[in-house]
Amino acid sequence: MNPAELQQLLYKEIPITKALQVQVDNLTSNSIQLSAPFEANKNIHNTAFAGSIYTTATLAGWSLVTHLVQQHQRQGSVVLASATIRYSKPIEGDIVASCQVSDPDTIERFLKRFDSRGRGRLSLEIDVIEAGESKATMQADFAVIKKES
Repeated sequence: MNPAELQQLLYKEIPITKALQVQVDNLTSNSIQLSAPFEANKNIHNTAFAGSIYTTATLAGWSLVTHLVQQHQRQGSVVLASATIRYSKPIEGDIVASCQVSDPDTIERFLKRFDSRGRGRLSLEIDVIEAGESKATMQADFAVIKKES
């Protein structure tokens, strides 16, 4: 899947992504970066809306896990199982969320569990940055449940 295909999938499967104007900026085999423009996601304080920050971070994780599942030729439904976010500073520009799975063993353990149990779980740390500085960090667990054929 390339960034344009993933963006179309987001718009189709999660319609709010279109209203938030979420863009897939970068996608590799194990990492992703999404953004949402400030003008579509600002609040009354002229900073990025916390709900948009949370949603963009969640979408970055969901998108990466969805990409990993498809890349490894599995069929499954990806859902957010749990998440906590820490907002450290206001964002006064575009919301940029990124995450990666840097340890190949993590992916292998996830796939083995998914194959043997029909479900798997990945824990991700998603950073929300502005001008190279982390402004929020989400710790999230995504569950994948095998789709019945």
